[in-house]
Amino acid sequence: MSRRLALGALLVLAVLVAAWLTGTRRAEGPPLDPSSTAADGARALVELVDTFGDMQVVDGAPGAGVDTALVLDDRFDRDDAGALRRWVAAGGTLVVADPDSTFTPPVAGTVDGPVDVRCDVAGTAGVSRLDPGAGLLLAPPAGAGACSSADGALVVEEPLGAGRVVSVGGPDLFTNRHLDEVDNAVLAVGLLVPDAGATSAFVRPRVAVGAGDEGLVDLIGTPVRAALAQLVVAFLVAAAWRARRLGRPVREPQAVQVEASELTLAVGRMLTRARRPERAAAVLRDRARRDLSGPLGLPLDAPADLVVAVLAERGGLTPAEAHRAAIAPVTTDDDLVEVAALLARIRQELSHGRSPARV
Repeated sequence: MSRRLALGALLVLAVLVAAWLTGTRRAEGPPLDPSSTAADGARALVELVDTFGDMQVVDGAPGAGVDTALVLDDRFDRDDAGALRRWVAAGGTLVVADPDSTFTPPVAGTVDGPVDVRCDVAGTAGVSRLDPGAGLLLAPPAGAGACSSADGALVVEEPLGAGRVVSVGGPDLFTNRHLDEVDNAVLAVGLLVPDAGATSAFVRPRVAVGAGDEGLVDLIGTPVRAALAQLVVAFLVAAAWRARRLGRPVREPQAVQVEASELTLAVGRMLTRARRPERAAAVLRDRARRDLSGPLGLPLDAPADLVVAVLAERGGLTPAEAHRAAIAPVTTDDDLVEVAALLARIRQELSHGRSPARV
C-alpha cells in the first residue's frame, strides 16, 4: 500500500509541475513593454491613455497622424533616431523617459521617492507632486521649461524645430507600479493627451538581428519546455519505481574455486613440461623455507650457510645432505628428486616433536 501511495504522490507532483509550466503567464512580459501587466510593465499606461484618446504601439518613428510619441527605452539605431528627430522637427511632441537617450539633457543627480515639484511645462497643469521611483534629476538648459524640485528637474521641455522634446528622469514613473502614485497619472495624461481624442504612439525600438539579449534557449516555446519537463518527471518516476528491489536478494553464481591440490598438480605439470628442474627445485626450497622457518627458528631472509648449519643440526641430515637440500645446484631430474626427498626427511624429522633451534 505504501508503494502505491508513493507512486501516486509522484504522479500528482508531476501533474502539478506540468500544469505550472504549461500555464502561459500572459499577464507578465518584458520590462517597460506596453502589453505587460508586471510591476515594471506599461500596460496600465496604454489603457489610461486610451481612455482619453488613442494610443498606438509602433516600432520606429510614428507616422504623420500621431500628435505625441512616448519612448521609455531608447535603443534606436542611427536611421530610426534620425527619423524620430525629423518627426519631432515637423511638429510632433516626443516624451522621452530614458536618461541615456540622445534626446535627454545631462543628468544632474538622483532622486528616490516622491518629491514636490513646480511645473511650467505645457500639459502639466495640476501636477504638484511626482514619484519617479529610483529616478534621475536632469540639468535643464537655459530657457527650457521644467518640473523642478528643490534639488533639480524631473521633467525638462526643449524645442526641436516645430516640435518639442519632453525629457523625464526615468521610466519608472510610467510603469504599472508607480503610475497610480501621487500625480504620476496626471502628468502622463497631460503630456500624452494634450487635447481630447488626440492620437499618441508608444514607440518601441526595432532591435537589429543579433542585437537582442535573448539566447537560443529563449526561443524554445513554453509547450516544448513543458514536454521536456514532463519527460524529466517521467524519468524520475520510473527511476524511483525501479530503484527499490523487492523480495529476497537473488543469489548470484559464484566463481569456481580450484582446490589447492589441483593447483599444485597443475603447476607441477607445467614445470615438468618446461623441463626446468632448477625452477622446480627453487619452488620446493622456497615453500620449505616458509614452512620450516618457524620450527627451525630461522628468519625468512637467513643466509644460506646458516640454513645449512641449522638443517644439519636440527633436520636429521649430514652437512653434505643439508648443503644439497638447501643450496646445491639442480641440473637434472635426479638432482630434483634428491632435493625433494631430503626436504621430506626434514619435515618428517621435525614432525616428531623435536624442539626448534633458536638463532
